[in-house]
Amino acid sequence: MGTIISMRAKAMKINYQGNDEETAATTVAAFLAGKGVNAKTAIVEYGGEIYGADSELSALPLTDGAELNVFNIVSGG
Repeated sequence: MGTIISMRAKAMKINYQGNDEETAATTVAAFLAGKGVNAKTAIVEYGGEIYGADSELSALPLTDGAELNVFNIVSGG
């Protein structure tokens, strides 16, 4: 009988907003989308680097053990 290969992504552990979480997302953008975060209006701190709202987060691979923080700038009066 042949070998069965699972196509399911392996969950990795990351730290998001100070909390440990598991995710199968492979990019920062995919993870944020799963959280309901609009990456086009967010400031993201990932791997010690800051990414502005105009950054291409879909090109950033999410890695096991990563630390990810998201900030939204709010203005008003």
